[in-house]
Amino acid sequence: MKLKAFFLATALVCGAPAVASAQEATTSVNVGVASSYQFRGVNQNADDTGQVFGGVDVSAGAFYVGTWVSNVDFGSKANLEVDLYAGYKPTIGPVTLDIGVLAYIYPQESDLLIYEGKVAGTVATESGVSLTGSVFYSPEYGKNGPSYWYYEAAVSAPIPGAKIGPFGLSAMASVGSQTFESGATLPDYTNWKVGLTAATEGGWAVDVFYTDTDVDNDKLYEGKGVIQLKRSF
Repeated sequence: MKLKAFFLATALVCGAPAVASAQEATTSVNVGVASSYQFRGVNQNADDTGQVFGGVDVSAGAFYVGTWVSNVDFGSKANLEVDLYAGYKPTIGPVTLDIGVLAYIYPQESDLLIYEGKVAGTVATESGVSLTGSVFYSPEYGKNGPSYWYYEAAVSAPIPGAKIGPFGLSAMASVGSQTFESGATLPDYTNWKVGLTAATEGGWAVDVFYTDTDVDNDKLYEGKGVIQLKRSF
């Protein structure tokens, strides 16, 4: 509980400068639909009825706060996920850091609540190639659950000269690893994703990707192709 309180307090501290600098704040909104909700290679919608999501982000300088909402289906009472997050993105040389906290909230099933701390670094080249490494930690996976670490490396790169109408094309790929504390009943696993993004300057984007894990004989972890339409403004 002390670690949970620490993460929550950190979120409030990170968000305070953004609130204090409201006159300098910028707000962005995103909404979208997807054929499936896949998170770190794991299916978050057991019935594969699709995903509808949306979020709001507020930034002031290097500080940011935000929320994001999506439908879920774990075969339990939970049918809604509400994420809250806050952080700080300083730039050190060629690296943009992202130091933040996240809360994954399921209003119909509070025992599923998860807090995470995050440290990430991104390097972007003049050609548009972006490389990101991230580390996440949670002291408790749901109520009385095990602690875990999640590591991820991701890359995205524009495809020179590739366009479909107003949509410019870029490629993306990532690999991640989830590791639970010793003795946990949940499996440690590796996941990966590869795909294409088609985006316009007006904020429309279509993602087509395939994701899979190294966990066998479990429907939640099996490979899946996904198409997603998103609008940001």
